[in-house]
Amino acid sequence: MTKNRTLTTFIIVFLIIANQKAWSQTGYLPYSYHFYREMNKQLHNQSTRMHSALKPWFIGEDSTISLSTDSLLNYGVDSTRRNWIARKLFNEHLIQVNKKDYAFYGDFLPDMIIGRDLKEKKKTWQNTRGYQLGGSVGKKFSFYTSGFENQGVFPHYYQDFTEKYLVVPGQTNEFYGTRQKTKDWQYVTANISYTPASFINITFAYDKLFIGDGYRSLLLSDVSSPYPFLKVTGNYKNVQYTGVWASLQDPTVPAYSYETGNRRKGAVFHYLDWNITKRLSVGFFDALIWEVQNQAGSKNNVQLEYLNPLIFLNPAISSGSENTVIGLTGKYELLPKTILYGQAVSDGLKKTRKTGGDTSSVLAALIC
Repeated sequence: MTKNRTLTTFIIVFLIIANQKAWSQTGYLPYSYHFYREMNKQLHNQSTRMHSALKPWFIGEDSTISLSTDSLLNYGVDSTRRNWIARKLFNEHLIQVNKKDYAFYGDFLPDMIIGRDLKEKKKTWQNTRGYQLGGSVGKKFSFYTSGFENQGVFPHYYQDFTEKYLVVPGQTNEFYGTRQKTKDWQYVTANISYTPASFINITFAYDKLFIGDGYRSLLLSDVSSPYPFLKVTGNYKNVQYTGVWASLQDPTVPAYSYETGNRRKGAVFHYLDWNITKRLSVGFFDALIWEVQNQAGSKNNVQLEYLNPLIFLNPAISSGSENTVIGLTGKYELLPKTILYGQAVSDGLKKTRKTGGDTSSVLAALIC
């Protein structure tokens, strides 16, 4: 599997780098740990107070992101290429329009991965045909969508996980070939973003979010399948505040009926990120998740209090029928190329006060 992962990482980075300049104008930067990691050196230093924990980012929301993205995407680009095929493969998007008031790009993204499961002595592979479309209108509105049709044969441990939990991790909970050797699935994302003023952004998306400065997150991770959500983010000096309202579903438990499909849940997340100094940042997180429909068929509509924008209020006033979580994250730039970061999460405020709750934490170092 080492060979598989190395090849996958190379292909992801290559596909992103091969589609160059339009992103610097269109705002949305699709989240990939491998791609974002390449910008750590520029983003995690004392010269910037960028809010790095909440991802994906929008190019233009911070000048450091714009400069780092341009530098990375244009690395190795040969501006002397005149051949149309060479330019489309290495310098430009397949379709690219850059005007004063709007921009648009589109790409066809084929991918083929071949590997071998040494333990089970079998060949593994994945065949993908994908697309991405993005653009912007003026400086306030942007959009992006991508889609991928996949077939593949997984390593044994990955196949077991997929069949046990009925998901292709990080991609989808709907696929064909549940008990077959070859799996067939789709993966789609989309978002529209509106920035009416420099201090606020409104995004409606079918995508994933991630909170943290490392490879994994205890607060909100990208290991799930994409889900619909509304995200509102505000910035004031060294503080960034985000509210997210999302719709989730659970394919691992029996559906109440064929018509209703997978059991669905509603979710509210709040995250406050504070850059206290050039070295130290802390973040505060809460989450509330409720069942949309119970076994008797009764629907639990969105309660008015779920819509409140204040962090920690939902866990404090929860009736007990919901699941609530509170969390803390921190980052300290210890040395020029070394950052300590950590996260801690616990059950909601009421349970934590009464019983001590269940608490998890992690501490790690990021070397830029």
